[in-house]
Amino acid sequence: MDIAISRKTRNRLIASHAREDIEREVSQVLCPHRMEVADRGPLNAELYRVALYRATLLELHYGSETHIDAGDIGDHYLFRTTLSGQCALESGSERVSLRAGGLSVSSPARVSRIVTDRECRNLLLRIDRQALEVKLAEMLNDSVRQPLVFDLAVDGAHTGTTVFFSTLRYLCDLCDQFDTPAHERIFGRDLTQWLMTVLLSQLPHSYSAALAKESSAPLPAHVRRARDYIHAHLDESLRMDTLARAAGVSARTLQNGFSQFLNTSPGGYVRERRLEAVHRALQAGPERSVTDILIEHGVNSFGHFAKAYARRFGCLPSATAKRRMCN
Repeated sequence: MDIAISRKTRNRLIASHAREDIEREVSQVLCPHRMEVADRGPLNAELYRVALYRATLLELHYGSETHIDAGDIGDHYLFRTTLSGQCALESGSERVSLRAGGLSVSSPARVSRIVTDRECRNLLLRIDRQALEVKLAEMLNDSVRQPLVFDLAVDGAHTGTTVFFSTLRYLCDLCDQFDTPAHERIFGRDLTQWLMTVLLSQLPHSYSAALAKESSAPLPAHVRRARDYIHAHLDESLRMDTLARAAGVSARTLQNGFSQFLNTSPGGYVRERRLEAVHRALQAGPERSVTDILIEHGVNSFGHFAKAYARRFGCLPSATAKRRMCN
């Protein structure tokens, strides 16, 4: 396939030839794993990496037959396109074989094992799990209550495959236009948001039917008015009577509308959107205190909100802010 990361990007394995060194380097930028190789001598492996916001684009070629036990990739999704050669991928009870042009997806909480031949070269897009789940919740206008699991392999005839390849080609072309130091400035949050929208809307996964239903069922005018008012006034105290007035209907009618069309209550919808907005603000710069961000988003009960935040994102708001400052 005529897709590749620009060779302006440094081969991170150019000085690594022993299996242990290659395994360690790949683990640092991709995921922890154990690797066995068929060749006994030095390896001429290649690893090219472009950092995106909450994501990474990688091209990997071992130059030998390999057996890889990736374990449980708990914090990210891995979208894999085979550029040349072939590989076999096992995840849970599923097993697929991929040749050039094949597309597979490894989802969190599923143990993955991979066997590659000597010619196998893969282009990989690594997306942060939390970021993708937050984007899914935004597209659903609802919480993500069950794990998001993509189909392990996507058929070449699926329209999403063509879209995904076009997207990868676009990213690789962008890499070729800019020098490596400029990548972090060019490949910002907006690009990753677009990428996640493409992945969630075009590739098959456990929420595909729910997304199709959400996009095909227009909201009644009064529900849409209340929803839009919520989005524009998250920094305020959003009482039920205030939302009903903004929607132009009674509180009971608004309650029924949210329940029927958004599968939640107005209060639940406010809570989820506020959690997501705070989460985005904590991840972004400039550096600001957690308290200031909470107040800015209309949070009055810090302790109650912190517990809800931890249930939603798996950590306290302060931990998200600390992780941002360490990055």
